[in-house]
Amino acid sequence: MFSMLVAVFQASLLLMFLCNAQGLKCWECSASSNEGCSKTGRLVTCQNNQDVCATVVRRNFFIQRIWKQCKQKQACENDRRQNLDKYGGRHQCNDNLFSSVCCCCCDKDSCNVAESCTANTNQQTCSLPMNNFRNGRVYCTNGNKIGSQCYYSCNSGYYLNPSDSTTLQCKGNGQWSSPEPCCAHPCPPYAPFDLVVLMNRRSDERYNKALNAFGNLAYEGWSMDPKHYREARIIFGDVVYPEFSKFFNDTKSARPGAQRHPAEGDVADSAVVNVGDALRYVSEHVYTKAHRSLVHKDVLVVSIDRNSNDDVKEAAQALRDDGVLTYVIFINLYDHVPLDMEQLLDIAGEPEHVFVVGESDTNIGTKLAKELITHLCQDVCGP
Repeated sequence: MFSMLVAVFQASLLLMFLCNAQGLKCWECSASSNEGCSKTGRLVTCQNNQDVCATVVRRNFFIQRIWKQCKQKQACENDRRQNLDKYGGRHQCNDNLFSSVCCCCCDKDSCNVAESCTANTNQQTCSLPMNNFRNGRVYCTNGNKIGSQCYYSCNSGYYLNPSDSTTLQCKGNGQWSSPEPCCAHPCPPYAPFDLVVLMNRRSDERYNKALNAFGNLAYEGWSMDPKHYREARIIFGDVVYPEFSKFFNDTKSARPGAQRHPAEGDVADSAVVNVGDALRYVSEHVYTKAHRSLVHKDVLVVSIDRNSNDDVKEAAQALRDDGVLTYVIFINLYDHVPLDMEQLLDIAGEPEHVFVVGESDTNIGTKLAKELITHLCQDVCGP
């Protein structure tokens, strides 16, 4: 029995020896510099439960001490995560401080031999903050390096958006703590956009009420300063009538419904409405590429009282692809004519942007204005 116990003990010792011989090899030392560690240290085989090589650098004013050793992975990772802990407004691991503690971990044989483990070791950076921060100022404690904090403020008359993004921090994963804010006028009443109203040449009392309600709330809801708002109105039927239309650089009144419609005898009478051609006219003459280079958002409101005689899908999609926010108001005058809802959706792109005015609908203009203001104020930072 005794001889059996001795044999088991010897086998256990042999197994431990073999395991240790195959374990991770790390540099072990304690010195005042990395060069001193290289001269006085030695390569050791780690225990089975020690699966990383650790390096710790501690500075206390002008005195520095470096330790290198085998360590359990979880314990080393816990120490390493403390590199970004804040003390007195600075991180625990910081080369610019007289008092600093840095910990590094690696898992290859001899990986910590030349490891100095400073705040710059494997340090990531975040994307550079906006140097020319429009309508405001930004100050960063350490540029775009890990741990840097950037403080944002706005010029008089502008407000930070989002309002809780006054301070951003460059995190250890190379990402800022939140997206960069912007300085913008309050919205409403300020929402930089251009409005094109594409109007059927035939007018109706319900149409005028809807458009006037839209205009009244629009004028109450946003600033009419040309820096923030410009309007054009394009009159069309079977063709577009530029002579009766108002463009962005015209001096006519900008209030919806203020322009003169074609009178009887001015143009050939036609019950045909070609919305597709009118949309293409807007693309080619109003919302052109040169126009879309401005910071104003582009909005289009199509107002019709009958189904279009031509195809609208391709022209409307091209405008939306160019970033034009499109709505359609259908004035339901002719009950005997089936309403082509699919065509209206082809124009507007989504059901929420389609407004049908019936006999008792007197608040469609108000609904449209509110929806438009809400949409425009979702992203006041713009391009």
